[in-house]
Amino acid sequence: MNRKFLPLLLLAVVALFQSCRGPKGDPGPNGGDVLGITFDITKVNFTAANNWGFVLNFDQEDIEVLPSDAVLVYVHWDTIDGLKSYQPLPQTAFGNNGLIVTYSFNRTDKDMEIFVDSNVDRSRLATDWTNDFEFRVVVVPADFLQGRANAEVDFNNYESVVKAFNIDESKIKKISAR
Repeated sequence: MNRKFLPLLLLAVVALFQSCRGPKGDPGPNGGDVLGITFDITKVNFTAANNWGFVLNFDQEDIEVLPSDAVLVYVHWDTIDGLKSYQPLPQTAFGNNGLIVTYSFNRTDKDMEIFVDSNVDRSRLATDWTNDFEFRVVVVPADFLQGRANAEVDFNNYESVVKAFNIDESKIKKISAR
């Protein structure tokens, strides 16, 4: 580039940025509501008869999950001061004598499965590890995931997800595994 044009180019760039000043405009419209669904799966027992898993067919429960949606699953892990504490799956617990138990899930466009695995024969696990579990499932629409707002949400923290989606816990659909 000719050295004579460099000062003119710099002057044009400076003038361009100077012209960007001015009063702030009116705020834009609020974003649309993020549609999604939250539901509980209660009374889940992991047994040899169900191959140590629970399968939920979305259509049978009238739940719409798009291929691009994210499905978050949390296990009711503890109750603290009367409040349920949820932990994200997969969740690994360690018991006595080197016992390792892992709760995890997978999903397709049509269904999801929550299952338990262990480093010992699962039929030898005490019922504390296999019976009467409750899971909370949050379906996050892909539109939300593609926006910048998801950077502010810690999806591993259930309370952060509740706040981001304004989940009304009194209106959560309950699905019994039995």
